[in-house]
Amino acid sequence: MSEEPKVTISIANCSGRSNIGQMSLEIAKKIDRMLPYANINCLPAIFPKLKPANKFYEADAIVVIDGCSEACVLKTIEFAGLKPALRIAPDEDYGVEKTPGLDFDEETMNRIADDVIEKIKKLAEDIKREKMEQVVE
Repeated sequence: MSEEPKVTISIANCSGRSNIGQMSLEIAKKIDRMLPYANINCLPAIFPKLKPANKFYEADAIVVIDGCSEACVLKTIEFAGLKPALRIAPDEDYGVEKTPGLDFDEETMNRIADDVIEKIKKLAEDIKREKMEQVVE
């Protein structure tokens, strides 16, 4: 029986100065801690083309966690010529109202993070299945 294929998922997240910007950062951190194949990577490294940016280009998939409908993270990823497999934003996808400041509702953040983790697990399984099918062909 062949070995299960490895999956690497890069996370690009907001960390702006709003409740949902900070929530997005905490969601990304929770994902990074919970899923060994999904890691936060250095988004600013994309434009000076520094070595950490390679993780985005080499990943099987990119997950974008935007802070709001401005979609700064998504626009940055797309400007670099990359396409995310999954994008979420707490305001658009979960109805969280954006407010200025660093404080956010932790219970809401955990609920969203748990949902996003499930979506990433499904994405990882789909990627594994595709890799297995390529080996068979």
